[in-house]
Amino acid sequence: MEDFKKFSDSGRFIPKKEFLLKNPDVKLKGACDDIVHYDGGYFIQVLWDGTFYECNTNMSKDLDEVEMNLYLEKVMHKLDK
Repeated sequence: MEDFKKFSDSGRFIPKKEFLLKNPDVKLKGACDDIVHYDGGYFIQVLWDGTFYECNTNMSKDLDEVEMNLYLEKVMHKLDK
């Protein structure tokens, strides 16, 4: 699963304000403090309570779990098209 490792390694924590300057149209949760931003424009929100949030069906206190679900559900799906 080398491609997942490459995707995961591309993730960088950035402050919410910095992310919104570059992505002003993105709607974030009110509880969002930071963003993990990945190659390809994908991102995971880091909420104030330590939850990693990608969508209502993909959130966890475990970043690896949310990354894997994001990769399988969105990144791989996009590559299959």
